[in-house]
Amino acid sequence: MARMSKLQLHWKTAYSIFFGSCLTGFIILSVIGYLNFQQGLFEKAQLLTIYLLPFLLILLFSLALTLWVLRRLSQPLTQIEQISLALPLLSAKKYQQARQLLSETTVSSIDQEVIELSNLTHQLINVLDHLDQHRRLRNQQVQIKNRELRKDRDFIKSLLDTAQLIVLTIDKKFDISLFNDYGEQITGYNKNEVLNTNVARMFPASHWTEANIHFNELLAGHQRIAQQDAELIDKNGLIRQISWLHSRLEHDNQQAVILSVGLDMTDKKDAEKRIVWMAEHDPLTDLCNRRKFIEEFEKSLRMAIRYHHHNTLLYLDLDQFKDINDTSGHRAGDELLILVARALKRVTRFTDLVARLGGDEFAILMPESDSAGAITLAKKIIHELSTIQLEYGAVHHKVSTSIGIVHFPLQDASIHELMGFADLAMYQAKAFGKGSFHTFSPDDRTREQLQARVLWKHRIEQALEQDLFVLFYQPILELQTDKIEHYEVLLRMRDPSTGELRLPGKFIQIAEQVGLIQQIDHYVIHHALQQLGAMQKQGRNVCFAINLSGLVIDTSVLLPLLENTIAEHQVNPNGIIFEITETVAVSNLQQAKAMMQAIKALGCRFSLDDFGVGFSSFNYMRELPVDIIKIDGIFIKNLDKNADDQLFVKALVDVAKGLNRQTTAEFVENAEILALLRGFGVDFAQGYHIGRPQPALLDTTTWSESVSK
Repeated sequence: MARMSKLQLHWKTAYSIFFGSCLTGFIILSVIGYLNFQQGLFEKAQLLTIYLLPFLLILLFSLALTLWVLRRLSQPLTQIEQISLALPLLSAKKYQQARQLLSETTVSSIDQEVIELSNLTHQLINVLDHLDQHRRLRNQQVQIKNRELRKDRDFIKSLLDTAQLIVLTIDKKFDISLFNDYGEQITGYNKNEVLNTNVARMFPASHWTEANIHFNELLAGHQRIAQQDAELIDKNGLIRQISWLHSRLEHDNQQAVILSVGLDMTDKKDAEKRIVWMAEHDPLTDLCNRRKFIEEFEKSLRMAIRYHHHNTLLYLDLDQFKDINDTSGHRAGDELLILVARALKRVTRFTDLVARLGGDEFAILMPESDSAGAITLAKKIIHELSTIQLEYGAVHHKVSTSIGIVHFPLQDASIHELMGFADLAMYQAKAFGKGSFHTFSPDDRTREQLQARVLWKHRIEQALEQDLFVLFYQPILELQTDKIEHYEVLLRMRDPSTGELRLPGKFIQIAEQVGLIQQIDHYVIHHALQQLGAMQKQGRNVCFAINLSGLVIDTSVLLPLLENTIAEHQVNPNGIIFEITETVAVSNLQQAKAMMQAIKALGCRFSLDDFGVGFSSFNYMRELPVDIIKIDGIFIKNLDKNADDQLFVKALVDVAKGLNRQTTAEFVENAEILALLRGFGVDFAQGYHIGRPQPALLDTTTWSESVSK
């Protein structure tokens, strides 16, 4: 429509100029022609000829004038048209398009206003474009700032909601104005239940007083920060331990508020209590541990000395507990220890302190007790533990304990000395047999003897741990064949400091007293059968005589050990001869018989050692399922000089043959004794004349007297 209007305007203008100039020329030409005609200068016929050329000139002039005017008017009109078209684009912010519509205008006086209008339009475009760019830049900056603010807001909200902190804001009325998600989680309260309610609901009355003072001081500006450890009552009424940090927050043109940040310390304090408890208790049995027991023992000793009280220490060690671990595993041992701990708690007073010192060792501290009370408790413990039965797999375990009793204060003895006395009394109880107790007396042992026993106990334990035991083999001669295919396994202990070999007489008795003899027996059995299996694989038909102590006759431990060891080393059990002393066998005849029969069922044989000492009857030779009777050396070492010994030995050999038993004579020190034994019909001979114990077997089975020299 705009372009059509412009064209129409041009045509109307052209028509007007052209016809106006033509009309003007015609009028002027007509007036001139009329005046000339009136004056008679020209006739009518001549007028058309004379004025035709001027008429044409007028037409040409009019046409030129019209074109000139149109040309002069076209540029400003075009410019005005471009301006009119560009201005709507400004509202649409199409500044570059508006610039393209506005062409460069030639400077002239006629078009000056149009030029100024165009220039103003250009300036307007530039200003608007600049303003729009600035606006867009500001909008971008505002958007970036808003995003940052939203990010900060979201971060702060996330921090408030997810941080392991309770966050509250409190106004001047002590009403809660902000409550974060973690606060909801800890307290159990919903925000709607807490907001605009008094913060006092979060505190017990005893702690609200302190909090109230802090809040008033903060709002008054007397404090900036206040710290408080207080309890918090959750929705369920449970108490939680909270460490609060209260601070004053000020806002422009607003009244200050209180920001309270609370750290839940409940689990930490519970953990601290747990750590303290674990530091003082045995994790398996829940009893006091050694550290806590020693601490309480020291307190008890000080109080007993100061106020002349009489207290008692009971020291307990389970009998043959290691065998339970060896046969059924440590899990079975742990279960048994738990049962023992529960039994001890049942029979003791609430004032008594029960502790597990380590392994299978327990201690009981009895304040305000006398000898009768301690003995009564010891009997209760022995009885209570005897009722414990643990079925683990195919093995049935029973429990017994040995108890040492010490009354204190005693001769200014320290707690370490008292513990040593109790330990000594406990091992003296073990010497009496399973399930016994003994009360320490200063006459039992001197302190020097006690120290020696403790030293040897340490050496034995070290030897077991570091494999310092050494097996020696003493040859036993078969008198009918003069061959040596039979050896007694003997034990030596290497001193860890000097390397010197110690004979069994130095440590066996101590091992029996301190309860280590079973471990030694098991060591000897394992290593002897390992050696025997290796010899048998080499084709050597040898037999090993292995000594058993009286503490290993419990088949529940020994039998599985033998079965496993024989299978492990592929040993022919006919080459195993176990030696058991007459005194041990007779002390518990029925148990010894059961043990021997069970082991003989594996294919092993038995020799009755030290026969004839302390017993006048030959009945045990018939009662016990033994294969060999080993005559005690007391009847052999002077055999060539003592006729009574000769009579006894000959009679013993005759009885043994009548019962189909073989005989062995030990302590054969010379050829004369050997000759007598041959004459009596003794089957085997052993002694220095035959051969001394050596760490290795002989290279030959053939024996002659020259071999022994």
